[in-house]
Amino acid sequence: MANLINDTHAARSWVEETIQRHSDGIFGKLASAVIWSDARDANDRPLVDVDPNALVTEINESPMVLLHNHDPGRPIGEVLDAAGFSDPEGKQFVAAILGFYAGGNVMNFRDCGVYAEESVSSAPLLPPFPENCWIEIGVDPREVEDGWIEQLANDAPLPVVRRLLSHNSAESVQELIRAGLIYLALAWNPFVTSIASEAGKRTYASLHAWVRRLIEGLADRRNPILDLHTFQGDCQVSFLLRGKDIKVHYKAHDGLPAAAAQGAALIASLKARSCPARQLVYEFDKEMLRWYPSFAILTDGRIITDSLTLIAFEQLPSDLSLGLAARSLAGRGGDC
Repeated sequence: MANLINDTHAARSWVEETIQRHSDGIFGKLASAVIWSDARDANDRPLVDVDPNALVTEINESPMVLLHNHDPGRPIGEVLDAAGFSDPEGKQFVAAILGFYAGGNVMNFRDCGVYAEESVSSAPLLPPFPENCWIEIGVDPREVEDGWIEQLANDAPLPVVRRLLSHNSAESVQELIRAGLIYLALAWNPFVTSIASEAGKRTYASLHAWVRRLIEGLADRRNPILDLHTFQGDCQVSFLLRGKDIKVHYKAHDGLPAAAAQGAALIASLKARSCPARQLVYEFDKEMLRWYPSFAILTDGRIITDSLTLIAFEQLPSDLSLGLAARSLAGRGGDC
C-alpha cells in the first residue's frame, strides 16, 4: 500500500513536511505508512472496519503506541500523525508518520532519578468505592469466543461493557484479553483495615475475587495475555499476565495491591520531576515472582525502560493498520 502515498502528490508533500516536524531526536527512525484504506476482502467486507475520520482524529489528539504483534508489553514506537487522502484513481486511504524508539532518546528509570523497583506497602486505608463504575472487557472475537466472555460477565460484581478489539492478523499469535478496572480495585487487599461502608467492603472484596476467577480462566485459553487495564490520574497503567501457569498467576494476584501502590508512587515521582507519564506497564517476573515496571512513556513521547531489547525492531510490521483498528474501537473505558 506504500504506492498509495507515492502516487498521491498531496500525501507525499504531507509526509515530507510532517517527518521534518518530528525530527527532534526523540525517535531513532521516522517512517511513513498507510494505516487504513478502503480496500475490501473477497466477500466485499472492509479489511479494516473503522471510520477513517475518527481514526485520524484519535491519532492526532493523542499519539498511540505502536506494538509488535498487538502485544501491549512490546512497544516499538508511536504513531505520531495521520491524515486522509484520495489517490488519482479515487482510492481512499489514511497515511501516518511512525516514530521508532530504537536509536532515539531512550532513558532508564534511574536517568529520571527514580528507583522504579523500590518497595511500597499496599494501602491500609481505602476511600469509599465510587459509584457508577463498571468493568470493560475487550477481546478480538476471532481469538476469544463469546461464551467465555459471557461467563465472566455473568459472574461480575459490576456492570460489564464489552469492547471489540480487531487484530485481523492472518494467524493469531496470542489471545489478548483486556479487563478495564478502576485502579482502586487493584489496590484492595484482605488486610485493608478501613473502608467507609460495609457495601464498599463487599464491592472491593467481590472485585478482588472476580479478578482471581478471571486469572483462573486463563487455564482454558491457548496462549493468553491478560491486560489489567486501568488509570491512575492521567496515566494509563497495565498489569500484564502471560500464559497459563495458574500457580504463578496466583502469586501475581497476591502481589497486585503492592504493585498498584508502587505504580502510583512511581507515577507521582515522575510527575514531581517534571516528566509526567501517560502510560506505565508492569509485568510479572516468573522467576523472581514479583511485579516490575517494564516501561513508561512520558507525555513528551520519550520512553523509559531498563531493557533495550524491549523496543528493538527489524522492519515495519506488516499488520500495522489492523493494530490501530483495535485501539480506535477499544476506547478508554473502565475508569471512574
